[in-house]
Amino acid sequence: MNPKIVLPSTNQLIYENLNVLITGLKPKQQVKLSAEMQDDMERTWYSYAIFTSDHEGKINLEKVAPDEGFYNNCDPNGLLWSMQLKESNAHFPPIFLKMSTRSHKVSLSLLVEGKVKDKREVQINFTNSNTEQEIVQNPIIGKLFKPKKENNLPAVIVIGGSTGGLLWAEQMAALLSTKGYATLALNYFDVQNDNLPSELIEIKIEYFKKAFDWLKGKSEIDKNNISLMGISKGGELSLLFGAYFSKHLASIIAYVPSSHVFEGISMNEHQNKSSWTYNNHPIDFVKYPVDTKFSKDMNPIDIRKIHDIALNTSTPKQLERARIPIEKIVCPILMISGEKDTTWSSSKMCKDMMQTLEKINNFYQSKHLDFNDMGHTFFLPNIPPMIDHPSVTAQNAANANKKAWDTTLKFLSENFNEL
Repeated sequence: MNPKIVLPSTNQLIYENLNVLITGLKPKQQVKLSAEMQDDMERTWYSYAIFTSDHEGKINLEKVAPDEGFYNNCDPNGLLWSMQLKESNAHFPPIFLKMSTRSHKVSLSLLVEGKVKDKREVQINFTNSNTEQEIVQNPIIGKLFKPKKENNLPAVIVIGGSTGGLLWAEQMAALLSTKGYATLALNYFDVQNDNLPSELIEIKIEYFKKAFDWLKGKSEIDKNNISLMGISKGGELSLLFGAYFSKHLASIIAYVPSSHVFEGISMNEHQNKSSWTYNNHPIDFVKYPVDTKFSKDMNPIDIRKIHDIALNTSTPKQLERARIPIEKIVCPILMISGEKDTTWSSSKMCKDMMQTLEKINNFYQSKHLDFNDMGHTFFLPNIPPMIDHPSVTAQNAANANKKAWDTTLKFLSENFNEL
């Protein structure tokens, strides 16, 4: 017998299935398959699963669940999302830190009776050979990803959350470009970029319109097919922008958004200013408690408390003034939320916004995808998920990330095709 790991490809995109076939085993033989990869901090993450071969001496990860290991369901990507940090480091959080679109490698080892019989390596990519990138520094800051030498491209502007920089926006934009979209990962505040605000305070809405106009001016872009996507504060902004400019948009996708404009976020002293301005006027906002202090290492539960108190202590008049007038949006909307959101009550707020749309008989095909067992930290499919709630499991989060990605692709495709 010659046990082997058989891979149809050793080079794949992050959202693709890790199709692994193990051959050369005895019928009903038990083996161990382990996996390792490094995050952007060069920390090693690992997982393993124990399988029993079929009557032909084969194991197909797409068709069988492990006997034991880091995951317990039939999932070809179980070894990827179930990975855990091999060695803890007090200086960094125990989350898979992927801060770029650089490829990373997954090393697979097949052990039979405790001995390594075969090894294989798979390169995981965020872009493909047909992707070209453009760093944008004027009149906006960001990165443009698009298929090479193609015209009439549908486009998406992608906006991140309160951590600033590109991060999620760049990774999501890179992945979407492999599906045939021109994608602009837009940076709007960044402590490491002197050309941008250093805090999420009084960001001009016009900046995002400038990004839209810049993208619309590109000759290879379908000017009538530009969508906007954002997460967290970027989701708040996406809906707010839509209330002003949605007639220009094909659709809006908002991951864990808020239904109201909240106060700006400062890591220094409490400034009591809005997150956004329009025509140089601060947009009305829900105020945080006077003793609010934000820091990078805050407990997520404390962030949720701040937002709950802010909503509960505001008067009806204050809430109405700060409410995002979603009824003014004249394009399809997809909202994605988690019941166990530890930043703010995104699930309830999305449900409230859907009710508002229903009351006015909004005829756009807007949708709300809600997850009972997911928090605030939606991320990319097939890597160890970020978990912000103690009762959310890695499998819960991995399933939510995968379904959110698939739903996003379907929603974009449907709405681009209808225009």
